[in-house]
Amino acid sequence: MINVSLVMILLLCEKKWGVTMKLVVHGFRKTTRRLTALLLALLIMVSVIMGPLSAGMPGGDAEAAGATPVSLHGRLSVNGTRLVDQYGQPFQIRGISTHGLGWFPEYNNREAYRTLRDDWNANCIRLAMYTEEYNGYTTGNRNGMMQQVKEGIRYATELGMYVIVDWHILNDGNPLTHKEEAKAFFAEMASLYKSNNNILYEICNEPNGCSWSDIKAYAQEVIPVIRQYDKNAVIIVGTPTWSQLGSAGHLYEPCEDPIRGYSNLMYTFHFYASDPNHNQWLKNKIPTAIGQYKIPVFVTEYGLSEANGNGNVDTAKATEWLRMCDNYGVSYCAWNLSNKNESSSLIQPGCTKTSGWSEAELTTAGRFIRNWYRGKTDASVERENNPEVKNLAEGIKVSYRTHVQTYGWQDWVENGKMSGTRGESKRLEGICITVSGNASLGIRYKTHVQTYGWQDWVENGAMSGTSGKAKRLEAICIELTGADKDKYDVYYRVHAQTYGWLGWAKNGAMSGTEGLAKRLEGINIIIVKKGASPGVSTSRSFVSAYPGKVNYRTHVQGIGWQGWKADGAMSGTSGQSKRLEAIELRLNRNIEGGIRYSTHVQSYGWQGWRQNGTTSGTSGQGKRLEAIRIELTGKAALKYDVYYRVHVQGIGWLGWAENGEMSGTSGYAYRLEGIEVRLVDKDGPAPGSRSNIYKSR
Repeated sequence: MINVSLVMILLLCEKKWGVTMKLVVHGFRKTTRRLTALLLALLIMVSVIMGPLSAGMPGGDAEAAGATPVSLHGRLSVNGTRLVDQYGQPFQIRGISTHGLGWFPEYNNREAYRTLRDDWNANCIRLAMYTEEYNGYTTGNRNGMMQQVKEGIRYATELGMYVIVDWHILNDGNPLTHKEEAKAFFAEMASLYKSNNNILYEICNEPNGCSWSDIKAYAQEVIPVIRQYDKNAVIIVGTPTWSQLGSAGHLYEPCEDPIRGYSNLMYTFHFYASDPNHNQWLKNKIPTAIGQYKIPVFVTEYGLSEANGNGNVDTAKATEWLRMCDNYGVSYCAWNLSNKNESSSLIQPGCTKTSGWSEAELTTAGRFIRNWYRGKTDASVERENNPEVKNLAEGIKVSYRTHVQTYGWQDWVENGKMSGTRGESKRLEGICITVSGNASLGIRYKTHVQTYGWQDWVENGAMSGTSGKAKRLEAICIELTGADKDKYDVYYRVHAQTYGWLGWAKNGAMSGTEGLAKRLEGINIIIVKKGASPGVSTSRSFVSAYPGKVNYRTHVQGIGWQGWKADGAMSGTSGQSKRLEAIELRLNRNIEGGIRYSTHVQSYGWQGWRQNGTTSGTSGQGKRLEAIRIELTGKAALKYDVYYRVHVQGIGWLGWAENGEMSGTSGYAYRLEGIEVRLVDKDGPAPGSRSNIYKSR
């Protein structure tokens, strides 16, 4: 009864040293004496090799033991806006994209992918099969490209990694150009791998020079081809303008007209961290697509360089982008696995190794991505959510619980532990806080609630916020009360949508965001002895859309509401013949008093006064603003003068008006096109010429 053990031992030998089954068969044909000798020799060999088999690279032969990404999480699917694993738990792909398989085929090998899995902590390989460029599939290299893709799938599957099959259009632009070839390709892929649980299909990498209607028409023909064989694989659809979720920074055609009738679809978004256009126009794409339109997004390609694959490498911007992806649970794959002499490559140009790279053999981008992925372990997330703090007040316990979207009230936690969620896009809706251990110490708190604003203070376990109204908390203030309040400091921080963990606020200061419509998702609270340092960061505990002394935004013809401007920056346009249609102004939260304003609207005349962030003007009526008056109220009027000037159609900039004077025109039917507003210390000099502030006839 030794044959089973013998075969297992021989398989181990074959795996480690290449002892083949031919030798096994040959051994069984010999005499009993020789068979016994062989067994004894093999048993000795096992005692030698068992250690080395379990050693090796970090994680060892994880696929042999079953501890691989796919064995742990199984087939992926889409639930709402999230990628989830076979157990329905949120899952995030952190992958690496090859360069063109026809250009750098040497990196498409098992040991390269093992290095990425075991040393980099990557869980996915994206196989970038160019359709036209670099020995592409449609330009004479069909069989070669097909073989490369099949080999890549085999290596990833053997290693228990996820793999994205990427129909990598670029110069061909419109996916309809090679639609029939794509259908044939994906039919073969889906029929061959319909039983695999690790494959995702990216059906058009970066459509460009075409409309969403073209892309959608293409997708509606390719998706059924895949679904004919594979009913469940995740399919990722490219989006206009090199996969930017729309044909311009403010447009979202795929979100407004998504593909319907299929499950497990996602939409592609690409960014390059140092590209100025991406940083200027695309930062709101993921939050808007997921938060407003509820569309699942997958960043199948990103880089630390500019969009052309070269130029500066900006690790600070990359951190911002990837942190945003992490906060929204968005999966991503880094471009590109090659030693090409460009800044987006992950391997140094002089390095000829195709696996097992040292840090010195990686580019700046490669080192950053490796370190980022290695840091994304469950333990590191736990440490970030529940950081180590120092000097907790002895004998004092602060306890708190939060009401979380769909989950309801969470269990009580205490002394710095996180309450709420992270990475699930769930809003906090209410909170209760208590303090114990000192009868002369209490606690009070107030929250800023969506649409309702700041609520009144509550204390000692009462709820602040709402329940059953689906309103997000956006900010919170906490302070101690009671006779011993001056003996302690209370610190607190929040996890805010898009921004992640903010710095720690202290003793009643605001923590969260203002004017950005961002939900709170989690919170930590601690109490320390007065003046003691908890050893935490207190920078950037509050993020405001209105950071200036005076803040303002305008509604512009054909554009809509622009972002907030402050302290003399221009809001509106110049040289585009666009009318201002409405305006809102507000003062910094630290300035006591208010601001009010009135506009002269086409055909309606002067409107009544509006104040402190409310709208003056119209929206959707096609009416131009022609003039404006602005003045301060309360204590602000005693401390500051408000100056403002406007850019008028056919005239240009007028002089600076102040404190309620009319600025603009009357009787000319001229539109306002831009505005600048400033606060100046009371009776200080004007910011510029005060001549020609208003023209009337």
